[in-house]
Amino acid sequence: MISPDELNDNELLEQIENCTLSPSFFTHEVLLRMSWILIKKYGLETAILKNCEIKENYFKNALNSNKFNYTLTRAYTEIVYHFIENSSNNNFDKLLRDYPRLRYNFKNLVKTHYGYDILKEHRNEAPEYKGPILFTF
Repeated sequence: MISPDELNDNELLEQIENCTLSPSFFTHEVLLRMSWILIKKYGLETAILKNCEIKENYFKNALNSNKFNYTLTRAYTEIVYHFIENSSNNNFDKLLRDYPRLRYNFKNLVKTHYGYDILKEHRNEAPEYKGPILFTF
């Protein structure tokens, strides 16, 4: 089985979209990378929509789970976008090296960005997006 690190961006995205990526590889870092790929490919607003659509599909079909969280998925995209905008490089691995909080302290970034615990809110149908309260990282 090929790990996500061995896949190029298009291959990784395709495996997630097709639900062929092994659930053991569906990690925080892969979710960050997926957000990065979608932002680079489509820009922020479309990336948010596509990220939610792809991730919700993966949760339902690959993980057989209803634990998809719209707000958290949106947060992944918005937070990664913030750090892309403040970065001088165009490489995902360099972004993680420049901003290790993305990899190691994401939960606190989310709390700082939103001001409440979004991990407790799950999406069933159409979400009511509350939006971030704070923007300072």
